[in-house]
Amino acid sequence: NQGDVICLLGPSGIGKTTILRTIAGLEKLKKGSIILNGKTLSSENINLEPEERNVSLAFQDNSLFPHYTIEKNISLGSERNKEKKEKKISLKEIVDLLDIFHILNKYPHEISAGEAQRASLARSLIMQPDLLLLDEPLSNVDQSFKEEIQVRLKKILNKLKITTIIVTHDSYEAFYLGSKCGIILNQELKQFDDPYKVYHLPNSIEVVNFLN
Repeated sequence: NQGDVICLLGPSGIGKTTILRTIAGLEKLKKGSIILNGKTLSSENINLEPEERNVSLAFQDNSLFPHYTIEKNISLGSERNKEKKEKKISLKEIVDLLDIFHILNKYPHEISAGEAQRASLARSLIMQPDLLLLDEPLSNVDQSFKEEIQVRLKKILNKLKITTIIVTHDSYEAFYLGSKCGIILNQELKQFDDPYKVYHLPNSIEVVNFLN
């Protein structure tokens, strides 16, 4: 549904990132199809170019342009969406919510991995894509700051009502951010439900063991 935040939770190395890359158009689909807002993005015969999808993917590693300041990097996202008539959120609001005002005039090599991750997130959010894909979005954010950023990220996603798929191996993050959670184990979607139900009513011993 529009505005849902789907969290895909599972151990490292089981293809969660590949799912996001395929939706974004960076990898080809071998079978089945991917449909967004009634439009086929990928199938066995169709493969829309990534820039034609209005899907934004923020990787866990730094994907900022090294020769641009952080402010310029973020504003590239808003330039890409000039045709969107209504801006639901300003650059300033996103910068304030993600607490990155102090790094706007710096270059990517001058900031920490956690700051770079928040800057990438800001760029993806300001694009207001039809679908936002986040790959371990807070993996580099300092632990002491992580919960606060989760609260702020949830606030932004609720405000923008952008349909989002988040991949994470952190169950706390998934249950807090997600309106729905999918547990992926051994290349299979084992359970897909509200976070409350996944946590309190796991449907198999595998899910129980994964969630401890």
